[in-house]
Amino acid sequence: MDSPPSSTCRGTTTSGCAARAAATELGVDTGPRTIGDLGIIPLFSWYHKSFDKEKDVSSVRVPSLEMACKDFHACQWPSDLTNDDEALALYFDKLNDKNHDATEEVKSSSKQILTFSHFVPRQELCPEKRMLYYPYLPKVIGSDFLERRLRDIHSNRKDGGACHVFGHTHFCWDSVVDEIRYVQAPLAYPRERKRRMNGEGWLPFCVYRDGFNPEIYPALWSDYYNKNKREPENTQLAPWVASHFARYHKFH
Repeated sequence: MDSPPSSTCRGTTTSGCAARAAATELGVDTGPRTIGDLGIIPLFSWYHKSFDKEKDVSSVRVPSLEMACKDFHACQWPSDLTNDDEALALYFDKLNDKNHDATEEVKSSSKQILTFSHFVPRQELCPEKRMLYYPYLPKVIGSDFLERRLRDIHSNRKDGGACHVFGHTHFCWDSVVDEIRYVQAPLAYPRERKRRMNGEGWLPFCVYRDGFNPEIYPALWSDYYNKNKREPENTQLAPWVASHFARYHKFH
């Protein structure tokens, strides 16, 4: 959920407004709600570069964010909202305040709560830069405001009662961090599905059935970090990344 509601559209965010209008017309509920014992709370968000707090990889040359990311060309914002600072991420985060009363009602009436967002709430939910074919990726994936907000929502949930589902990076992920379970089960692009980059058996992913599914699903990257300590200061390229750039520079 990463587009502003129609009543607050600014700049050329028309497509997001149209999507919400279409959902309303079809009777699709896009606000916080409780279904049985489960509370469901969607969260607005956008990324900011300062979300990335780990050391940059400087041994390879890659396209700039402006060249690599379509957002910089496909989205136009008012002059006071840009991708260069935190203003845009903060603007989207504050849209969640409009659902404050509904969110509080869900919190008080639900035994378990599922929050979800398009963007990533913690940098630990993405592989280190040395593992990535595009090492600048962490600068355009997540929001600290998002993590603070979902932490506040889940603050009183214990014993597996808190889960956050996120997306954007297309890496399968299932792990528990500070008592909140974080899940990404991406459909991914057709070429990624063809390569089976996320393995088999992930979709459809069962998050909740009479309670959150207690089984932690096997996933390449979350499994890796369950066994290996994160080394954000290590900028030595992973072998497959080094091989990729060696081939790239050979033909460029």
